[in-house]
Amino acid sequence: MTDLLERPAAPGADRDGGRARLTAAFRLPRIRPEWVTVVSAVLGLCALAPLAGWQRAVLLAVFVLTGPGLAVVLWMRLPLAAAVAVVPATGMALMAGSTAVVTWTHAWIPVPLLAGAVAAVAGSAILRMVLRPRQALHWPAALAPARWRVSMPYACIIAALCGWVLALPGLAAAPESPMGLLFTGTGPVLVLVAAVLVVAFVAALRTRALVSATAAVVALIVVLRLTATLVTDLPVYAWTYKHLGIVDYLLIDHALPSAGVDVYREWPAFFTAFAWFSDVTTLDPVVVAHWFAPVVHLVLALVIGSLAATIGLGRRATLAAVLIAELANWVAQDYFAPQAFAFVVGLAVIVALLASRTHRGAGWLALLMFAALVPTHQLTPFWIFGVVLAFAVTRTIRPWWIVVPYAAILFGYLYPRRYIVFEHGGLSSLNPLANGSGNVEYDGSFDKMVTSLVCRGLSGTIMLLALIAVVVWWRLGRPIRVPVILAFSPFVLLGLSSYGGEAVFRVYLYALPGCAVLIAPLLVTALRWRTTVVVAAVATIAVAAAGLQGYYGTWYLNLARPSQYVLLNSLVEGTRAPATVWSLHSAGMPARGTAAWIPLAAANDSFDSPVVERWPGFLEGFPDAGQFDAITAKAATSAGDTDFVFTDEAREAFAYFGYADPAAVDRFEAMFAASPVWCLRLQDETTRDYRYQPKGCS
Repeated sequence: MTDLLERPAAPGADRDGGRARLTAAFRLPRIRPEWVTVVSAVLGLCALAPLAGWQRAVLLAVFVLTGPGLAVVLWMRLPLAAAVAVVPATGMALMAGSTAVVTWTHAWIPVPLLAGAVAAVAGSAILRMVLRPRQALHWPAALAPARWRVSMPYACIIAALCGWVLALPGLAAAPESPMGLLFTGTGPVLVLVAAVLVVAFVAALRTRALVSATAAVVALIVVLRLTATLVTDLPVYAWTYKHLGIVDYLLIDHALPSAGVDVYREWPAFFTAFAWFSDVTTLDPVVVAHWFAPVVHLVLALVIGSLAATIGLGRRATLAAVLIAELANWVAQDYFAPQAFAFVVGLAVIVALLASRTHRGAGWLALLMFAALVPTHQLTPFWIFGVVLAFAVTRTIRPWWIVVPYAAILFGYLYPRRYIVFEHGGLSSLNPLANGSGNVEYDGSFDKMVTSLVCRGLSGTIMLLALIAVVVWWRLGRPIRVPVILAFSPFVLLGLSSYGGEAVFRVYLYALPGCAVLIAPLLVTALRWRTTVVVAAVATIAVAAAGLQGYYGTWYLNLARPSQYVLLNSLVEGTRAPATVWSLHSAGMPARGTAAWIPLAAANDSFDSPVVERWPGFLEGFPDAGQFDAITAKAATSAGDTDFVFTDEAREAFAYFGYADPAAVDRFEAMFAASPVWCLRLQDETTRDYRYQPKGCS
């Protein structure tokens, strides 16, 4: 990352409006890449020591994100800017690919796998030192002790972080609000803190204080993404837990679930990777998932910065691109899931491909990372393949036939699994308008419409600014081919599938790095004049506020309480398959969090889907159109147990999305409470589980 801060810019490469200034490094021991690689290997070995689980997890994470990538890059003449993305992504790809292959061979050898990786990393470093040591790296002069002073940007950053820390207890205890976390308790402080950090960033960038600007970006990531971890007891989003269940199953059975249990069974690399991670470190996968989002955002920031620098942006514009991509990312696809993991690796594949234009070895490394990406996620490899195809057609990369091995890997893996893709909506519609309509059919409450309007407005603004930037880049004679492909190629996905109603969200996520690269020079240019500095700062603060509202607007619908997690795991104990677990909505339903759910899913993969998803027309006349009688009749004919789970969060979700008012939900639940065949089996302060018992409650 120091390369992005202190490297001399090539002639014409830095378009920030000022001259590149060369600074001398102060006298500190030089950084030997081989020794850094050896240290990483030692940390990986220490992950096997009898330490606390979280300590072993930190050690192993550092090894994965540095060791394997450094061991490979040592033997390549890769630009340092590109190496910033390639190094962590190589370790992530290796962890995913190797654990998947080992699991496919019906072997489970977590410790030998780590030991082998440590030995390979150390061996690579030692061999490189013996044969031909790499040139040592200098510490950046910007870190010289003579330059250490508390300037205005640093003071703003420190003050903002102190305010954030003081606000955390109020966020954890904040009462519920249909407008989300920002409108309750100390939630407004989050917006204020973000605004102060944006001002610090703009001030630092205008004075070319790049280290201060970097500190502001890191602080923003901490505030935006670590908050959710620190004010909750469990990972947010109910759909996170189905991923945890597969990881738990792998930890217990050391094998993948049987075919047909879950679509992710055929794309297992993410799950095998984190089952291996938890097995080695003894850290509960729930804890890993709880800390996953802030870590993945820090790595993503490095990768986007590397992408911007590799494309040719100057140092200030590179930092601006990272900031824009982070602030405008309201999509919340950063939870413990293959998507977030694959997004990081996929962007690194693109960085390596761009670096291959001058360093051919990077192209082969990109292909290997793509091979690990394919069994990790269903959608991301298709986006990356589309980018590769566009690069080849436009002669951005050579030779053109590089597309052939990418196609062979992607479609060779897909073909045996094509029936699964079509079963789960693959190529479900070739209508881009229908595929981009989202997954909510109702306008919803006023609060929902406000949040939706903010998200749509932010997305539209980013895309519009990207289009304006394309014109500006073209008029200035800057090469626009690569960022245009990155920003607008994801929209092709809308012509293929709705992806369960989520395609439009994934398209925006995939387009965001390219849009940020296009917009960043405009932001830097606006810092030249006092009037435009104010406009740029206010606009960036508005983006930050909109991004926060999009990210935290449905906060209380996405929380998972420890009591709910325990209750739902208790629900499956002794449950007879084929079971049915009805619920009104997924809110407040952290289900499938353990391996105990897998046998029920094996009998019926959709056994616990919300009723509004499984029953077309269920909401017509709800709840007085015979819905209760129909559910009771279905339960009477079921060969297994039938439960109906009511949560306070689902009640609020029905009102939020405009399905029905809370009074209607209460009347519906009262029918179960008054029925002699629906027995209250489990409950906590927010959740009630009714089980159908034809012989009555006893």
